[in-house]
Amino acid sequence: MNHIIRWGFALALLPVAACTTNPVNPAASTVPQPVVPSPTVNAADQQFAMQAAASDQFEIQSSQAALQMSHNPRVRQFAQHMIDDHTQTTQQLTQIATGKNMTLQPALDPQQQKMLSDLQAMRPGPAFDRAYLHDQVVGHTAAVQVFQNEITNGSDPDLKDFAQRTLPIIQNHLRDARRLGGR
Repeated sequence: MNHIIRWGFALALLPVAACTTNPVNPAASTVPQPVVPSPTVNAADQQFAMQAAASDQFEIQSSQAALQMSHNPRVRQFAQHMIDDHTQTTQQLTQIATGKNMTLQPALDPQQQKMLSDLQAMRPGPAFDRAYLHDQVVGHTAAVQVFQNEITNGSDPDLKDFAQRTLPIIQNHLRDARRLGGR
């Protein structure tokens, strides 16, 4: 009878034993394993992402200055359009970067920073409008080159696709800035 009780007890503990970790193979535990990060983005594609993000920031910040300083309704309308479009492309680029475990920390390059500082130091009026539109031509011309380079030489398919979808928008901005007098 004692023998039957031991076997009954052993059978009762069998499900409990099946739920414990395997002491011989600790990796067999039920602890979740870390998620494998997506493939890394090469340095050239990372540089494109940073330049694109910095370009967006320059366009947004300089256009915010134009909304505050310009009295010309056409310039103000253009500035709002720049803010809207570049905010949207920033969101799209950030989403791509996040999916690739990339952190975007855009910093304006020295030329962008100087143009922005000069604009912010100006007084409202026609001279401000001319300077703002000129800076928009300079900034968008540089951005066109950056985006064309990514389309031609980029390795990351998501960033290349982003560049291909965004380039026509930037080219339209450049055309519009020139039409408004940015030369």
